[in-house]
Amino acid sequence: MKKTTKKKLISVFIISAFLFSSFAYALSFSFSSTNNDSDVWAAGISVVIFGSQQPIPAGLGVNDDNTYDKLYTLSNDNIIYKSTDESVMVKDFFEIWGENFNSTCIMNYCNNNQSSMVMYVNGVLNTDYELYTIQNRDVIIIDYR
Repeated sequence: MKKTTKKKLISVFIISAFLFSSFAYALSFSFSSTNNDSDVWAAGISVVIFGSQQPIPAGLGVNDDNTYDKLYTLSNDNIIYKSTDESVMVKDFFEIWGENFNSTCIMNYCNNNQSSMVMYVNGVLNTDYELYTIQNRDVIIIDYR
């Protein structure tokens, strides 16, 4: 393996580890400080494109009549909530958001010879992508690089 390729891989790994640990810390702090009710279902989701975290809008899934879709956001803190007892998948969140997501594309970015996407759930590589069933308190990071 060339030295430059090896250096790039190490750099990407370090940056990814830093992003994950920072996000996980912030999310766990947010869970413990804002949601004292143990019945609140919440998960964190982060979309990172070329090292830049993409904003997830507040009010996704909140309807004009103050009802909620099965997944929704209250603020732009990357925490999603569930309003139903049924299982929800990552694709459900992206459908509500109106953004593209599947095993090869995130938003307008699709895997190619130079860039690709990975998804981590609770720090572990996950290849279920859009079909992953979100669990309470999951931390999901989708990283396109």
